[in-house]
Amino acid sequence: MSSERLKQEFNSRKKGILGALSSGTDASPKGSVDKQIIPIMELLNSHPGTVTTSSCSGRVSVFLEGRKQSSTASASQQERETDVATAGGKGGDGRWLFVTHDNLLDDILQESRDDNAFLNTIFGGIPSEPAATQLIGELSTGTRYVHFKFEPMILHVLTETLEIANRLLTCAISSSFRESGIVSPLKNPIVAIRTMGLAFDAPVGIYDPEKNVIQRFMDPPGLRVLARLTGDRFRENSRRIDSLYKTLLSAMEAPETPLESKKTRAFRKKAEGMDKGRKLAATREARVETDPLEDGISFQEEVM
Repeated sequence: MSSERLKQEFNSRKKGILGALSSGTDASPKGSVDKQIIPIMELLNSHPGTVTTSSCSGRVSVFLEGRKQSSTASASQQERETDVATAGGKGGDGRWLFVTHDNLLDDILQESRDDNAFLNTIFGGIPSEPAATQLIGELSTGTRYVHFKFEPMILHVLTETLEIANRLLTCAISSSFRESGIVSPLKNPIVAIRTMGLAFDAPVGIYDPEKNVIQRFMDPPGLRVLARLTGDRFRENSRRIDSLYKTLLSAMEAPETPLESKKTRAFRKKAEGMDKGRKLAATREARVETDPLEDGISFQEEVM
């Protein structure tokens, strides 16, 4: 596909994405863009060669897995069990019991000094009780776990060219989003900006649907420790988001190469100079081999 066609396709997709954003359309369960990531989105969407396609600024959640397909069910029963959870626990009545995209856990820990109030908040009003010791040996593939999770920022950016995608990737990695990468490198590449090093997922109980009770693996003090740990992750996540914004801003201010930081540009210029020197040296050697009596100038070049 020609570069002009790629540019037209990118501009068309960008127009549609920005149109949906301006109308307030958002396909996420939350239904709106996370406010902490808006500055980065606006920065990228103002650049002619980039547009954001999906985003999450990071979140803390307590997630209840959905109903799982029974491993002992017959083939005909499994075919009927259509409303079941995926491998990640979504579907089949899987749902968030608690979720926040802001670092509210410190406030919740202060306000919910009573253990019952704290448990009621994080488990979405579902009653809980300590799990019996013998329960651990009775867990099966159909067990519905309750997870205490922290998921860091993730951002997908559609780019016009692979060159812009590579420069954006450099910015992401230099801002500690080390698991970032380029997906769909053909046509208009998409850059996935992410860091899995901050991710946190701890099973904290199982759900008993018959009693509508969560049987906890941890007591309230242990759950409060998890809440503090996720709060620490949230603060580091915010620091990395701020770092990414500053890196992108610096890169986009460079007039020669958009989305290229000064440090990256210095490395590129040095590499280009070394490559140019190698090519020049190779050319001179070739000329000497062609006609050593002409001081490095070949006969063909002298005629021309």
